[in-house]
Amino acid sequence: MTENTILELAICTVANKPAAVEARRAAMQAVRHYPGFVRWRALNALEQGDMIADLVEWTDKASADAAAMKVQTDPAFAPYMAAITGVTLMQHFETQGTI
Repeated sequence: MTENTILELAICTVANKPAAVEARRAAMQAVRHYPGFVRWRALNALEQGDMIADLVEWTDKASADAAAMKVQTDPAFAPYMAAITGVTLMQHFETQGTI
């Protein structure tokens, strides 16, 4: 990860993990073209079968906020949003350093 970026962490539950994972792949392809996007790490919980997490890196908070608005109307995100049954955490973090 690069220095001084914004990390967006979303921890969610899903009803059908394979369907959610497939829908997430499509969303990941779409977000690659959003302004300020750096990278997206897709995470699947090992101990809790219905839990997934996304760690998305943005160049700045304004880009993260703009993307949050855009995903609500982006058709590529609709199946992924529909697959999520609950959000445990959705938070932005400012990086302070990387080793």
